[in-house]
Amino acid sequence: MVTAAAAITMGLAAPSSAAPVEKAAVEPTAVQALPPGFRSVGYMPSWSGNVNTIQYRKLTHINYAFALPNANGTLQAIPDPNKLRSLVTQGHNNGVKVSLAIGGWNNGNDSAFEALARSAGTRTAFVNAVVNVINQYNLDGVDIDWEYPDPGASGNNFTALMQQLSGALKPKGKLLTAAVVSGGSTANGVQPAVFGVVDFLNIMAYDGGSPHANYQWSIDSLNGWKARGLPASKAVLGVPFYSRPNYLTYAQIVAMNAANAQKDCIQASGAQQCYNGIPTIKRKTQWAKTNAGGIMNWELSQDTTGATSLVSAIFDAAGS
Repeated sequence: MVTAAAAITMGLAAPSSAAPVEKAAVEPTAVQALPPGFRSVGYMPSWSGNVNTIQYRKLTHINYAFALPNANGTLQAIPDPNKLRSLVTQGHNNGVKVSLAIGGWNNGNDSAFEALARSAGTRTAFVNAVVNVINQYNLDGVDIDWEYPDPGASGNNFTALMQQLSGALKPKGKLLTAAVVSGGSTANGVQPAVFGVVDFLNIMAYDGGSPHANYQWSIDSLNGWKARGLPASKAVLGVPFYSRPNYLTYAQIVAMNAANAQKDCIQASGAQQCYNGIPTIKRKTQWAKTNAGGIMNWELSQDTTGATSLVSAIFDAAGS
């Protein structure tokens, strides 16, 4: 005699009293939920934040910051490699592409980039180091954050470096992006020849304007890049998750008073602190939907969760 349980195990008919099993609804990834081609990019620093609290399904790309280059083209050790491994695993499980950001402000010291980009030999060493680290950590690409190649010889070397990186990464299906200055004469260090070899540029439209990173100044920054020939689809508008002048994080500002999420300036730490609250973030995102290739934030550990989250504000405004 076959019992009902055995019948089910053997693939026979289930008891007539059994209820049909419903599959749990799967939340769409950001790539599925956002407009085609729209990017929501977040930087995750090695020194701050917990990768387990990231709202992965509201992001399309995450850049792990920062690896540092050496003058001979090699890379310094990856900071907190286990954090990077966890970020890659969780990112990929949620449809997010994870890249390694190389460089950063580094207290204004870009001497290693200047040196390695100067000769074909050290450029090749750097490209090989990038390919190796991408393979080692199962990364989706690299974000070059040279702050900043100067117009002239430095800009020529940056172009040569980016072209060589593109030649190595594109056949492997890997991303090549870069973080670039908001504007001004320094922007000319990133030559139009670079525009064709990158997937997109993360325009750091913050640390400028009065008040800090205000709507019009930020839009003007991105439009300045478009006027130089950068396609709108490759222009990603950067927004700050912190204030100037005292660099209070958005999370700290909201912790003072939840109503601060709806403002752009408050009085704190003995000065007027200006940042981007939810209305301005949404307004910038809505503009970017039509006029740019997405929104980038610096940086994820400075955000809140729940109703005041700026990552959520970007996701909601882009998807609405």
